Amino acid sequence: MTAIVVVVLIIAGWWLFKRSNRGPAIDLISTFDSATKRPAGAVFQVVDADLNGERKHAIFTEAPTRMVWKVKIPEDWWIKASLGMKPETWDKEGDGVFFRIGVSDGRAFEDILTLHVDPFHNKADRRWIPVAVDVSQYAGEDVEVILNTNNSMPGKGDDRNNDLALVGEPQIVIR
Repeated sequence: MTAIVVVVLIIAGWWLFKRSNRGPAIDLISTFDSATKRPAGAVFQVVDADLNGERKHAIFTEAPTRMVWKVKIPEDWWIKASLGMKPETWDKEGDGVFFRIGVSDGRAFEDILTLHVDPFHNKADRRWIPVAVDVSQYAGEDVEVILNTNNSMPGKGDDRNNDLALVGEPQIVIR
């Protein structure tokens, strides 16, 4: 019985050591300058944003926009961020922002997360909304991580009123 416990502890220690040696998170804000941003002339700023008393380092943009980072995805990693809208939009007419996070491997684009944030109509959206998406299927591949902000949900027109989007602390992290 003691031998079994020792073997289990050795395997668990090796597994934890292997996971801890995969490197630090990839902070997408620290590499923001190298990201491709569209459309040209759109508002893109790194800011400190406070939503309901929770402060985060964030990317601010006025939808519709697209930000693209070229990265190599490590094994067993996730994209993690918090999504929201500037507080000054919460009580102003508009239909919110439709966030899309996707990955392109050069052959195809895949939406891996979509989220509609509308604090004018939904008071529960008056905060940071944490999201996490598994990207381990792209492990070892050079891909484009794409973050889109759209004015409205698909098929709902193009309401550009008060579409002040925030992406808080976007990172690629170990699960």
